[in-house]
Amino acid sequence: MGKAYSTISEVLDFGTYISKVILYPEQELRGAQPQAEQFRVKVTRRLRSEDFPWPEFMGERPSFPMEGERQILAAYLADEDGEACEDGGCIALELACDPRDGLGAIMRFNGKFNTFVDADYEIDLLTPLSVSQGEIALCKFSENRGNRILLGDLLREEEHKDPEISLRYSFYEPENLAKGEQIPLLIWLHGMGEGGEDTKIAAVGNKVVNLISPEIQEIFGGRAYLLVPQAPTWWMDPGDGKSLADDGRTCYAEPLRWLIEDFMEKHPQTDRGRVYLGGDSNGGYMTVNMVIRYPQLFAAAFPVCEAYRDEALTQEAIERLAQVPLWFTAAQNDPVVPVKDYVVPTYRRLKEAGAQVHLTLWDKVEDHTGRYRKEDGSPYEYNGHWSWIPMLNNENRVDYDGEPVLVNGREATMLEWLAAQRKEG
Repeated sequence: MGKAYSTISEVLDFGTYISKVILYPEQELRGAQPQAEQFRVKVTRRLRSEDFPWPEFMGERPSFPMEGERQILAAYLADEDGEACEDGGCIALELACDPRDGLGAIMRFNGKFNTFVDADYEIDLLTPLSVSQGEIALCKFSENRGNRILLGDLLREEEHKDPEISLRYSFYEPENLAKGEQIPLLIWLHGMGEGGEDTKIAAVGNKVVNLISPEIQEIFGGRAYLLVPQAPTWWMDPGDGKSLADDGRTCYAEPLRWLIEDFMEKHPQTDRGRVYLGGDSNGGYMTVNMVIRYPQLFAAAFPVCEAYRDEALTQEAIERLAQVPLWFTAAQNDPVVPVKDYVVPTYRRLKEAGAQVHLTLWDKVEDHTGRYRKEDGSPYEYNGHWSWIPMLNNENRVDYDGEPVLVNGREATMLEWLAAQRKEG
């Protein structure tokens, strides 16, 4: 049997990828200076669940299992958490991640939902590693001690029992809340691919966990709950488990309402005047749906690439939506929910109804990190439906007219605006 290793995953703009491998040589490493070229990292990705019929819009079905080598960016001594440390007892290997290469991803679309996969790694030490007391001979690391998901491992999972439809959910609760302290609640409703039974996927299928990063938490006063419910099918399910309804029908509205109410009862330090609801695509549809049905619950809402067809919104529905401050996000070239049929006419009707409403409409969804580029050197471009990427990175700053949104006279990001919204009573 080979020596032990573990992995660390990060929730990136394009998915959750293993970005670091930690090696446990079980020998003194003092004086070692490991180099990336001394190692080879091979991986085999295997399915955990059955495949479903493959939808045509997804293109060619990828073959499984998937095997290959990962590119190593850096190697260094580290502690058991993978943090660089000169006297560390482990070796950390940083791995390249790219939206065009799925070998490092810990999830896969199975034709119906995104699901976790098993990733078996095999790391070879190709040349002896010099240490103060001699050297570490050629060896293999193949005993898997598990994977950590940064930020994702801070989430807890529970199930809300309901006589009609029970719903699983994951949530984040800040530590060491002071007695009597009241903190806001952020609720995120996932897209279609994150439904099913792998509850944590609803929060790590996209970069939702960025909402519990220190930077975002600070915007909400340093502490905020995050609640991520999961639909067993999809939020747009009218009740048959087969079709998609973009006209307001859903079998989940009442169960979701009771889940939210139950969560607040169980977490009495929730500030009920600062409950914020958002979600992407399928979850954007459900966000609009819930605000229409229960406007009194929410201080503000932030639907992203929402899939509620404007033609299906009655004037009464528009007037109910207008009771709650809203900030929509979409991309002009969205191929899934064309903005001319969904968010743009809805935004205009809400403006006419006197709503406090904003819309950040990106031309397209591009990489803003500078890490990923096309052959011509321009930024890598994601599918235009993926406008949750800039939203979850807190990059929304301008309204539909291109002008900045102001909070107390100062330019604000969408999440800064959100944190400033409060419901009276």
